[in-house]
Amino acid sequence: MTDNLFNQILRNAQNTGTAIAAVNILNHITTRAVIRAAENASRPVIIQPSVGTVKRYGVTAFADMVDSVRNEANVLVALHLDHCKDETLVKECVKAGWDSVMVDFSDLTFDENVLRTRRIVEFAHYYGVAVEGEIGIISGVEDDISHDTSILASFEETMEYVEKTGIDAVAPAIGTAHGVYTGRPVINFNLVEQLGNHNIPVVVHGGTGLLVEDFSKLIRLGTAKVNISTALKHIYLNTAKNLLMDEKIAPIPFDQAVEDACTDEIERFIRLFAGENVSLNII
Repeated sequence: MTDNLFNQILRNAQNTGTAIAAVNILNHITTRAVIRAAENASRPVIIQPSVGTVKRYGVTAFADMVDSVRNEANVLVALHLDHCKDETLVKECVKAGWDSVMVDFSDLTFDENVLRTRRIVEFAHYYGVAVEGEIGIISGVEDDISHDTSILASFEETMEYVEKTGIDAVAPAIGTAHGVYTGRPVINFNLVEQLGNHNIPVVVHGGTGLLVEDFSKLIRLGTAKVNISTALKHIYLNTAKNLLMDEKIAPIPFDQAVEDACTDEIERFIRLFAGENVSLNII
């Protein structure tokens, strides 16, 4: 495990029995909103654009934009690349000084997933960059990655994957899904507890739509990082749609109102993951 900002944040979460919100931001407005939310809650946060967002703006340009905001923040903010199958893009982010990257070769065979993940780990650790990996298949749509069904991970397989790859954090398929839930998911809490007992930083993908009690239990059992994407997209778009009904709205007040709404939404998650008594909006 490389000792960088991403790992320091996750290690502190583990030591305090809390979890870190990792939020899929879209642009400058949502970057400001998430960091403001973290400052309001006095908690670290992880900023994690999707592959599509990074390709839209460029690796260096996007990192520079995030740095222009987080360098003025009074909380720790890590920059993380979410769900990536493109090894070239991963390496560009590593060399550009991002704090961490997530590689997703989960749709390959176990041996191929291990081989390709390990290759990225060796490269990234040389530059002091942390790596998150996925085992099993998490259903739903995340950027250009889409799976209709989940293939749940087992404890034995997950441990073997962690040991053979040397990853810093693991995202096992536990029954959660990307996108909007149509019913309450059946979550493998036992796997999270087993991994937590081995002090392995567990990442939960598909956080939007989970119940408060599910979040609390996952964190109590050892989850260190929870990904939030859909909730931010919904509040961003819904707020924008409502504001556009006002024909007199000007661009700057429009941007500020969208940012404020996103800040309020994400602050709820950040505080909840820190153990505060918070209610969530229903998606």
